[in-house]
Amino acid sequence: MQPRLEQLGLTALATVAYFLTFKLNQYLDPWFLYGQGISLLFLPAGVKHVSILLAGRWGALGSFLGLLVMVPAFWPELSIEMAIPYVAISTLSTWAGIVLSMRLMGIRRDLSNLKLLQLPLLDLVTILLHAVTTNTYFVLAGLKKINDWNMNTLAMMVGDYLGSLSLMLLLFIVLQWLPRRSVGAP
Repeated sequence: MQPRLEQLGLTALATVAYFLTFKLNQYLDPWFLYGQGISLLFLPAGVKHVSILLAGRWGALGSFLGLLVMVPAFWPELSIEMAIPYVAISTLSTWAGIVLSMRLMGIRRDLSNLKLLQLPLLDLVTILLHAVTTNTYFVLAGLKKINDWNMNTLAMMVGDYLGSLSLMLLLFIVLQWLPRRSVGAP
């Protein structure tokens, strides 16, 4: 029973954190909004990265739910049939990027050997995979024009990178103060 409560708690925490940072990010839209679904500073990307780093699939599930709840707020004309694949692709590509980065850099699942200088590279690999995959879906689903793919992908990479790196640096600082044994990863 205890593991189930912990999993539900991690999922709920990731969902709420994603939702709240998304709401906060909407206040920044006048300065950073590039286009529909793309911000040049996207803090929820950092929440998604940190949630997946710390809680694995439960963090991914929470991020998935948080984004799914927010889709109608920023893309009201998007049907649920289009929103679910978009949210799934966004979440799974981020998770895959984190797992791939950790393997390439030899970062342990418990993050005990994570170094500050690895965060920008981990973030870069993850946002590259996420931006390419998500914007490819947008084009294939007819949600964006193929002519805009390059600029949309680059803009998404910039926003996700800056938002994610900001929160991952905060995570690194917090991890320096927490006992290593209490932190898990995907």
